[in-house]
This record gives sequence, C-alpha cells and structure tokens, in this order.
Amino acid sequence: INHSKVPIASGVTYDAWTFDEPVPGPVLRVTQGDTVDFTLVNRAPVPHSLDFHAAEIAPNRAYRNLMPKDSIHYRFVARVPGAFMYHCGTAPVALHIANGMYGAIIVDPRQGRPPAKEFVFVQSEFYTNVLPDSTRTIDWQKLLSLAPDYVVFNGREAVYAKYPIRVRVGEPLRMYVVNAGPNRFSAFHVVGAIFDRVYMDGSLAHPLEGVQTVTVPVGGGAIFEARLVEPGTYPFVSHAFADATKGAVGMFEAQSAATK
Repeated sequence: INHSKVPIASGVTYDAWTFDEPVPGPVLRVTQGDTVDFTLVNRAPVPHSLDFHAAEIAPNRAYRNLMPKDSIHYRFVARVPGAFMYHCGTAPVALHIANGMYGAIIVDPRQGRPPAKEFVFVQSEFYTNVLPDSTRTIDWQKLLSLAPDYVVFNGREAVYAKYPIRVRVGEPLRMYVVNAGPNRFSAFHVVGAIFDRVYMDGSLAHPLEGVQTVTVPVGGGAIFEARLVEPGTYPFVSHAFADATKGAVGMFEAQSAATK
C-alpha cells in the first residue's frame, strides 16, 4: 500500500491511495481450489486494509485495519470461480475506494474456459477538488452527492477511446468487468454487438444469452463473451450515458482476419 500521484485523464493527476502504485491495483488471477497465500504491508501514513470478495474468511481477522508500517498475513481457498473485486475496507470505505484502493481478482474454473481473447475492465469513479499545484484530490461532498467528475475503465478517462483495442473479426472475446464504484452502477454494452453469454459473478451454469446490456452493480462483477461480425470500430460503454460522457467509454477496432 502506498500513497502516490497517478494520471487519471489527459493533463490531470490525482493524489491517490494505491495497491502497488497503479489505479486500479494489479489484476490477480488464480484457479478454483487454489490456496491464496497473501501478505499485505502498509507503507502509507494512515490505516488501511484489504477485502477480497473472492474469499470466504472472517473479516474481523483478515480485513482488520493495518497501522502504518504494519503487515498482515493470511490464506484463503478460492472456492468460487468468477470475476471479483478487492478493495480497502477501512472506514469510511467510500473514501478509500474513491481514492483508488481497488482491483480485480479473477478465479478461473478448474476445467478452464474456452479459448478467447481476454480483457479485464475495472469501472470506477473520481470525485475531484483542484489543489493549488493543479493536482486533484478527493471532494467528499461530490462523493456523497454521487456527482463524479470522471467515470473510467482501468483508472483513465476514455483511455481505450484514445487508444482502441485491436481484435479480429469473429474471434471470441471475453471481458471480465468489475465495478469498483464506489457509487455508480455499470450498464455494460458493446455498440454493434450482442453478447453471446454473460456470467454473473461466480455463476458457471445458466448464463444470460443473447443480451444487449447487463448491469454490473457496485462491488460486483460479470464475464461477457461476444464476437464482432465485421471490420470496424465498436465502442464499449456504460450505457448510463452521463457516465460514458465522463469517461466510461472505449473502442474495439475489429480487423479482418486477413489483415496483418
């Protein structure tokens, strides 16, 4: 755990609280049945903690607050496959999440999933106040009013609209979408596509099929599978378009299989 300045939009730097520097924190990936052996070290000047939504463990033991320079070690078995959030659980939790303390943990089923080109998108929000040196910091009243300045995928405003993700026409795509919030739901949608299957949280059976838009609640996750049928640019967004306007938008650039 560190406190560091991170870019969140073009020319905009935020005074963030982080797991291993970036926002969101690193994607963790394990297989169903794995034992996760975890050590958390607090190098920040205030108390912090870490809550794994993929774990089944007593919070008062594992998710307790760490004072500066303190550490904690624990293990858990990743029993349920899916796309899960992890985050700081220190009160006020909204403050710690809004400052950047969140990430995704992917638990793969024992039998694996069919081959696909895979992506992890963590949606989140920034509520900002401008400091004299132009750095942004948290605006608590904006947070309580559910009025973010930025709603982003993977910590940056519209980063995948500026730098589209190249894929192949017809290839299977798998999108692990985790919504860190702390306040806004994600109405995940790919313009020009219909999802073949959507698996909510840890569900393996009975996926949603042939759906256009699926809500990922704050603190939740879902796994989206689709194919893009012809060459072109396909936006992916939160279909709550005020949030897309604030940065929750990206692009897939689908190229013909013959294109090199």
